[in-house]
Amino acid sequence: MSAPVWTPVAPLADLAPGSLRTFKRGPHQLVIARTGEGLVHALDNRCPHEGYPLAQGELKGCALTCAWHNWKFDVRDGACTVGGEPVRAYATRVVEGEVQVDLADPDPETSIPAWRASLLEGLSKHDNGRAIRDGVRLVAGGYDPAGLLVDVARHDALHAEYGTTHVLAVAADVAKLLQRYAGPEALYAIAPAIDLCGETNRSRPRREWPEPLPGADERGLREAVEAEDLELALGLLLGAFDAGLPRAEIEGWLLAVLSDHFLDFGHELIYMVKTRELLDRAGEEHARDLYAGLLLRIVYGTREDTLPYMASYAKWLAGVAPELPDVRSGARPGATLDGPAMRSAVLDGPNAAAACGALWEALSAGVPGERVARELVVAAAERLLRFDLEIDARQDVVENWLWVTHRFTFAAAVRQVLAGWDHPDALRLLFQAVMFLHSGRAMDAPPECRLALESEPATVDDVLAAIAARDPERAVAGALHLLEQGQLVALREALEDLSLRDPLVRPIVVAHVIKVCVATFEELEELRQHPERRVVLAAAVRFLASPVVERRVHEEVTRSIGWVVDGKVPRKLTQ
Repeated sequence: MSAPVWTPVAPLADLAPGSLRTFKRGPHQLVIARTGEGLVHALDNRCPHEGYPLAQGELKGCALTCAWHNWKFDVRDGACTVGGEPVRAYATRVVEGEVQVDLADPDPETSIPAWRASLLEGLSKHDNGRAIRDGVRLVAGGYDPAGLLVDVARHDALHAEYGTTHVLAVAADVAKLLQRYAGPEALYAIAPAIDLCGETNRSRPRREWPEPLPGADERGLREAVEAEDLELALGLLLGAFDAGLPRAEIEGWLLAVLSDHFLDFGHELIYMVKTRELLDRAGEEHARDLYAGLLLRIVYGTREDTLPYMASYAKWLAGVAPELPDVRSGARPGATLDGPAMRSAVLDGPNAAAACGALWEALSAGVPGERVARELVVAAAERLLRFDLEIDARQDVVENWLWVTHRFTFAAAVRQVLAGWDHPDALRLLFQAVMFLHSGRAMDAPPECRLALESEPATVDDVLAAIAARDPERAVAGALHLLEQGQLVALREALEDLSLRDPLVRPIVVAHVIKVCVATFEELEELRQHPERRVVLAAAVRFLASPVVERRVHEEVTRSIGWVVDGKVPRKLTQ
């Protein structure tokens, strides 16, 4: 406990019953309230809403009302009875007729639970100011910033309507930036996760998990998910955690589940990778809730491979699936891979047979899945680089920038999984990636409109200026020069910082910018020896420098009129 720091403020006789008085002692601005009964209380004079002085308010009994926006506080403990977060209260005493206030810093060990509870309430109300202020208090008091991100992700898992959302991915990604944002400045990195979580889960009730069930194994979990038996699937997962099974084993089951279907535009596999990363960084305390939230999302997820636009790909995979375990076990590190030919088939092949056939040819020749996955990352970057900017602005189709970014981040997730998951069904994920990449070719700009990859001398500041000016050609040329000059670290840090500095508005768009930025530099590191490595950087920088339509309310009206009045269902280019 902190030792009291009793500080004189005024003679008791100078404080009339029912009055409010302001005093400044060092960095502390205090409002001293003396109730009608003569009791003395002290609060921070700054209203936690917008910082206006509480001493200008009105005291009735023990209730102090802020004059500016009518927030009300109990002067006995600072609790907010109307409004939002509480105000800090200070202990008082009267010694020989003089009022003294204890100005000792609050003991973090006793304050952290209250700050954490207040932050979670701020999330529930989408009150960013409150949640971020409480985050600053927590981190300044010694709370682990990575643990704070787990708290935000867990709130999402427990409240999101259909299970884990992009909040988890953002939390995992910004956790990687904490090494450069120390102390309270960690909130610069954490805030995007707070904002997205509040917007996504505002006023949603907390979900209660079903009873844990004994006897879980991979087969039982896969069967429960396949049957869309949510209660059984969750019960088995929770039972496995409660039985003390290793997290790695349970994660293997979930990956097996994810190999059964290409789900929901790849979200669930991406979230799986991000959950694992976040837990590795911050500890396993909340693994049970995070993976339950993810499993909920998996069960609810759209099985894209069962839809008509993916039927030909799914049929191709079904035909070779029995041979995949043997193909995986027969992989040879020295096997030859014609990367350009495979990427060409995946990006431009005339049909599913051409795209899947190129993948099958490589695997049958003994090329390890991990190596093929790296090639697919390059192909995904090429798809992102080719995106037709006119599509993002069109109101007659549903596709936009975010649709194509998922192709890249999904391919990156597949690459990460195959690097460490030894399972007979692991290669199924490569076919999912090919399905996703090949089906996106309708979003490509015409060849004559695609960006030429030429470098041009530039500084990091030049690249940032080109991004701000929405000049993709100049931004990409400068970024490629920095790559050639070995200045990738400086560029990475600058782009990471940019993604946190509110260059965009909607939290979901910010989430995708952060996700692409983080994945880009991770994949650049993995592709150090790849001859087409620069495509990855060029694709990301072009995305950052290109106009992005964020608000689509007017567009939704146009589509709704067409649908309701004219019977025209919104058009899709890729499905």
